[in-house]
Amino acid sequence: MTLLQVLPATGEAKPLLTTQDPDRIAAELGVHGARFERWVLKDLAAGFGDDDVLGLYRTEADRFSTETGLGHVEVVRMAPDDSDPRWVTEARASRDRYFNEHTHRSDEVWFFAQGRCGFYLRLADDETVHVLISEPGDLVCTPAGVRHWFDMGETPDFAALHIYVAETDWDEAFTGDPIASRFPHMEELLATTR
Repeated sequence: MTLLQVLPATGEAKPLLTTQDPDRIAAELGVHGARFERWVLKDLAAGFGDDDVLGLYRTEADRFSTETGLGHVEVVRMAPDDSDPRWVTEARASRDRYFNEHTHRSDEVWFFAQGRCGFYLRLADDETVHVLISEPGDLVCTPAGVRHWFDMGETPDFAALHIYVAETDWDEAFTGDPIASRFPHMEELLATTR
């Protein structure tokens, strides 16, 4: 279930907006310069690799890159690995790192081929935070310089295309603002909407 909630920046009140309608989500984010769209979801075979994800979505990624000028496309995958004793610790550290407000020098785009993640975007002002829980088939573009944070879930399990201008433009700049600590994680938000 793709979900958008617009929450007060205090993180304490009821949502100002809750919707699962893709057109409404695109319109709401678009007003603030962010982008949301749905791509046709394609089947990933069991045991798929990065090249399989790139191959399945090459046409869409090339179209998007041509349209936006964002030319660097990579696959980002995380999945539980019981054979790696460090996996749980590394997954937790990664989740904790990106659940802190930061910015990027260029637009940052994620397309989810599998799994879900949450984006917390401070788009227009210091009064609200747009929280988008993305599902397979969702593409979200966070404009350059927009303060945001990212939640990959308690047990990260996703495959995504990550699209941006160039590898060095993806470096994040953490703001030091503790705002993310006032907001629920993705699982908590989803539990309240059921």
